Amino acid sequence: MVCIAAGSAASAPDVTVRAENFTVPPATGPLTHILARNPGDIACTVTVQPKFPDGWQWTPKDRTVTLEPDEVKRLPFTIEKAADVKSNRYPVEITVLSGSDKTIHRQNVVCASAPYFKPKIDGKFKDWSEAIPVTFTTAGRKTVVSTYWNKRYFYVYVQVEEDKLNGYKKNAAQIDAVQFALAPRKAVTASAPTAKAQRYEFLVVDVGGFFAKDRCFSLIEPGAELSLTQQQRDLEKLGLKEAQVVVKRQGGITHYECAIPFALMPAIRPDVGREIAFSVLVHDPDGTGVRDWGKAAGLWPGQRNRFGWCAWGKVKWPEDPPYDSKVEWGLCSSKR
Repeated sequence: MVCIAAGSAASAPDVTVRAENFTVPPATGPLTHILARNPGDIACTVTVQPKFPDGWQWTPKDRTVTLEPDEVKRLPFTIEKAADVKSNRYPVEITVLSGSDKTIHRQNVVCASAPYFKPKIDGKFKDWSEAIPVTFTTAGRKTVVSTYWNKRYFYVYVQVEEDKLNGYKKNAAQIDAVQFALAPRKAVTASAPTAKAQRYEFLVVDVGGFFAKDRCFSLIEPGAELSLTQQQRDLEKLGLKEAQVVVKRQGGITHYECAIPFALMPAIRPDVGREIAFSVLVHDPDGTGVRDWGKAAGLWPGQRNRFGWCAWGKVKWPEDPPYDSKVEWGLCSSKR
């Protein structure tokens, strides 16, 4: 996903906007939202005017909103007519008007949702044709994230284009992995070490060896102090035996397949139409480094948060911390 901002006047209003991803397929989803934030020191009134893909119809055509300093408002727009596309990339243009000044923000959004299904976690991946894949590129390498759900499990399938796979060994200097987080829709990440976590976070790794079982580790749960995120903990003490995991290397792609029981995540109720928060980090230390879905999803730079993700083992973070681990996602009935 690529976000491009353009301004037409030096005195244009200093308001940042972002279109949220669709949490159900656009053809069946009646509502979408645009976030507007005032990073300035004084209140301002602006008109936010979206333009969705050609042929779509929506209402209202614009919304006028007053924003106090540092205030964020979530503006709803009803989608009256839309069409799903196979690429799962939908261009959105957002014009922000203040008197005669305007700025234009261009963004590609996706349908970020998990259809209801029960795949087999078997390393064959043939069950994932009914998922809604989200693709993003980091330093020329693709990452594809797909999800399913049912009443018992949340399923994650991540395809990572990379040169090689560094499997998990206790004393390894470099480990490739997929790290992901789930939370209720309104969960937030505080910025103090004594604040409480509001998310579930997991790490999936390849163990290697013909008879070895690939592993999933539980990194944090709601109620734990966020100071825990800064600790380089021994993964062996965090193993999650209830998870189902297969990691397989095929050609230039590493495939991570994982199922997490909802019984381990009581704060998230698995229901059709449920909006949740979900995000993914891909660790490719000898290649692209850390790939961050939050960045690809267009989160604002101010949403980087050092408490948003847990440290583990010998993980190496970039100079700037990753973006927050809470991006909008949905649980839908099917992709059609």
